[in-house]
Amino acid sequence: MFETISSIVLTICMTLLWGIAGIVATGLPYSQTSDSLKKRRAFLLRVGGAALLLSALWYATIISQLVTSGWLFVEGTVKAIIPLTLLSQLYLTVTVWPRLKCLRDSGGDAPMTEALRTVAHPSVPLSFYAAALASGIAAFSTVFAQPVLPGPFEVVQRMMLVALLLLVPAIFARRRYVKVVRGEPLQRGLVYRMVNFVAAGTLTAVVAIAILVSNVLAGVQASKLPEASDMMNHDRIDEGGGAATRMSAGSGHHRHEQHGAHHQTGTGTVEVAALTGDISAPADVKFELVAQQEKIPLASGAVIDAWTYNGEIAPELRVKHGDMVEVKLINKDIDSGVTIHWHGYNVPNAMDGVPGMTQNVVKPGQSFTYKFRAEQEGTYWFHSHQQASEQVVKGLFGTLIVESKQDAETFDEQFTVINHRWTTSQGYKHAFGKEDGWQTKQVKPGKKVKLRIINTHKLSQKYLLQGTDFRITSIDGMRIQDPQPLSDQTALRLGSGGRYDVTFTMPDRPVLFKLGDYKNTSNPGIIFYTETPPEEPIFKAESAEFDPSDYGKPVTNDVTAAKKFDREFQMILGNEMGFYNGTFHFLWTINGEVYPRVPTFVVKEGDSVKTTFVNKSLTEYPMHLHGHHMTVLKKNGEKVKTPWLTDTLNVLPGESYEVAFVADNPGMWMDHCHNLDHAATGMILHLMYDHVRASYEVGTRSGNLPD
Repeated sequence: MFETISSIVLTICMTLLWGIAGIVATGLPYSQTSDSLKKRRAFLLRVGGAALLLSALWYATIISQLVTSGWLFVEGTVKAIIPLTLLSQLYLTVTVWPRLKCLRDSGGDAPMTEALRTVAHPSVPLSFYAAALASGIAAFSTVFAQPVLPGPFEVVQRMMLVALLLLVPAIFARRRYVKVVRGEPLQRGLVYRMVNFVAAGTLTAVVAIAILVSNVLAGVQASKLPEASDMMNHDRIDEGGGAATRMSAGSGHHRHEQHGAHHQTGTGTVEVAALTGDISAPADVKFELVAQQEKIPLASGAVIDAWTYNGEIAPELRVKHGDMVEVKLINKDIDSGVTIHWHGYNVPNAMDGVPGMTQNVVKPGQSFTYKFRAEQEGTYWFHSHQQASEQVVKGLFGTLIVESKQDAETFDEQFTVINHRWTTSQGYKHAFGKEDGWQTKQVKPGKKVKLRIINTHKLSQKYLLQGTDFRITSIDGMRIQDPQPLSDQTALRLGSGGRYDVTFTMPDRPVLFKLGDYKNTSNPGIIFYTETPPEEPIFKAESAEFDPSDYGKPVTNDVTAAKKFDREFQMILGNEMGFYNGTFHFLWTINGEVYPRVPTFVVKEGDSVKTTFVNKSLTEYPMHLHGHHMTVLKKNGEKVKTPWLTDTLNVLPGESYEVAFVADNPGMWMDHCHNLDHAATGMILHLMYDHVRASYEVGTRSGNLPD
């Protein structure tokens, strides 16, 4: 992260210095005396020297990032940006710089005339402007459009952009040089020079606008999503360097099919709709969830125009491990349709609740029944995956709690804390369910307490639990073996969609739990007390933040023991400004692309699969793989002390992770950022088992609109 911030600061300063140098260089031919020329030249060399020094520091920063973080963090910059800056700066250093340094104040008309010819040469100001533009593109790219896996066209494209933007200044510089060579006097009046400057700037702006408009027109058309497709990108596949699959060119009928792929047939293949698992046994528990609009007041009185299941905030489904669970979803009045995705629960593919991939959206008046066996215990949640960036925000979510039939440890008190940010009649409100203030819970000393913390907000959230030591006993529903006590000055941070089970034994004093920083008094919290609750909760500043990479006993499974993987994928996470489905957005990219241009990851059943996440941008990405739990093996290139299992891994700016899983749940699965705004503008790819065929289509024609 330090290198990224340094790059931004350095490239912005470089842009400013090169720009100043370009303006000074443009004014050199207007010098009336050798003395004024000498002073301007000296100032130019000082400014240019400072810019070169900053450039050297920037290159050193890139090298440092390469050494500390690895090639994937710098590959786009090295391939697409550094050649651009190096070309202009090398030309300056090798050609222009020596000319300027060789100028001497010899007196007389002839030497002065010769000097003016030298400084009036178009290459002098243009080289400084080129360096400024290259540095500006570098600064812009670091913040707004990191180059990722650029090809030769993308590299040349940036060079062409600089050339086009220099076209008008080149014409003006050429006219000025011709006048000097012919011995014609230059108009040295300030007004004349300002008119020239404004004219050059205006014409350059016209060129820039023309480039922008052409890119806008092309971007709008290229970004439009098809009316219908089967959600799998058959023309762009990534087999992770492993053995050929049925999707390989020339070996399978899938590859060149479009939205009609669900009509394919083939030996040993199966449709998504058939991947229901064994649901022949009668249901042990049945639930009915009705999607409907409701006005719901929070504890403060603020009112939510909510979209709900059963007219309530976060209804809880509680079952026992091993139960056959049946959930009937009925859509009462959500016009765009709804589904239920069981977040983190590795159900059979046909029950995963992704419209257009595993089912058709449930439209008003329709229903869909989900049925699966509860084979994972722990804390989970469910939400609609139809236009999820809108529907989850409005409230279409709930909790799924799967209890162990024979838990070795029992708890006297259990609380589910589902954190969400609501849009209300009083503005944004954070709340635990619908409690947006402080709650009080009386607990007797010595009682064992479990908090099930779920973050449904799109951003990671920090939590404080103070007044007693505590343990993290589960992450994303997966138990931690031998969890050690954590100090009450340890903060917890949960990425979007993540869950922690936190346990403690109630002491003879209050225990305080809250959302956010210790100074923030407006966020919700819970006071656990024994006799009388304190009048005002007081928190201390945290001294540490919980790190799952060094906690409890390490997970051991097939992938932690693997020396080699059948397939290895990489996901470089970034952002750029551009168009998505014809509308201008801040785009969130995987390997420099957005859905549907991101390749589909293809695996065979039984493969061991490794994925490397690399965050090159300035924001976090909670990466969520459907249908599988990932084992975290490395962080920032180093093996973690305690590999752990997760279904939603929050990758912070400048971080990289290596995770792995066994492909043991056949289907077509989403793998996306769970900041659902990011997913809505393309931060989605798909994991596809090579023997699985699509059963549904996505797009406006079907109304299946997942994100």
